[in-house]
Amino acid sequence: MKTNNNRLLRVGENIRAVLSKHIIANELYIKHLKNVIITITEVRPSKDLKNAKVFVSSVGGNEEVVAEALNSSSSYFSKLVAKEIKTKYTPKLHFFPDLIHKRAYLINKIINENEGK
Repeated sequence: MKTNNNRLLRVGENIRAVLSKHIIANELYIKHLKNVIITITEVRPSKDLKNAKVFVSSVGGNEEVVAEALNSSSSYFSKLVAKEIKTKYTPKLHFFPDLIHKRAYLINKIINENEGK
């Protein structure tokens, strides 16, 4: 079972690297992402590698809008992944906002406010 998890991690990291490379290169013009810096924080492929959840964060834009814009171009990104990563199936990519940093900030703020009381 452990090798399967390692395999999923490796495939996820490879997909993340491919997506990051192409997003940094600005190969696809998306109007809503004109002045936004995008980071692919994590890719979680399904066990059968037919789907993958891609978590994104951004600077200069709303994560929900960024995820929506990338979802509209997900077939383009899937084709890029298919060209560079050799797997039996090319995963269908689903982009989601990564809100971990915002939640951590809010939790930290609450903790700091309660320490002063």
